[in-house]
Amino acid sequence: MGKHKLNGKVAIITGSSKGIGKAVAITLGKKGVNIVVNGRNLEKLNNTRDELANMGLSVIAVQGDVSKYADCQKLVATAIQEFKQIDILINNAGIAMEGKIEETAPEVFNKVLDTNILGVLYPTKVALPYIKNSKGSIVFTGSIAGLMGLPGYAAYSISKMALTALAQSLKIELKGTGVHIGINYVGFAENDKDKTFINANGNVETMPLRENFKRMPIDKVAAIIVSGIEKRRYKQTLSLLGKLTLYTQRYFPGIFEHLLLYKYKP
Repeated sequence: MGKHKLNGKVAIITGSSKGIGKAVAITLGKKGVNIVVNGRNLEKLNNTRDELANMGLSVIAVQGDVSKYADCQKLVATAIQEFKQIDILINNAGIAMEGKIEETAPEVFNKVLDTNILGVLYPTKVALPYIKNSKGSIVFTGSIAGLMGLPGYAAYSISKMALTALAQSLKIELKGTGVHIGINYVGFAENDKDKTFINANGNVETMPLRENFKRMPIDKVAAIIVSGIEKRRYKQTLSLLGKLTLYTQRYFPGIFEHLLLYKYKP
């Protein structure tokens, strides 16, 4: 493995036992970054750790639920104990949810918002002193659902919009510290076959394959996210569909709303 500008850095990636988080972990690991993978499911997490280790990458696994502050403290403490520093925090953990507001159980709102908002805020707060010390990066995996509230995905959209507010606040609070803040608005990307979401009743369902959309390969998503870290970009909108959504919503909001009304049939 050749030397790279990120070689020897330490990255925590939350929600990295599968999907985008795992792909980012592999991409960073191949650049010589020491990787801390994290997830709630111990079996999947250990399988991912073993897979990366078998590729010759430097990796440890820390099980935990990022919506619990104590678990975030354990995650950061373990990273420091093992690698002595933290240079990159990628807030990738999150859960998808589908259901109309009227039909969604209150505890489902709690679960989505706890995981997708507090599960980003907590690890950021705990890791921040170490990131400031290393003048490193704090990066958020956002979504085009965070650009405008989508019908049937209100709780998810709310949680993803909150990431923009958090990134904006941090960017100003950390001005002059040398810390890089980045947020990625991911469009339709390839799903793992076992990717799940929760419905309005809180039941777990398998995410259907998005055959009607051109999906961005997950390794390309990871490459763009990592490139944003290398070049210390603030905002990135991924996929053609994501860029079209951003452009239409910003400059032609009426047309965008009509498109949503046409697509969404209550």
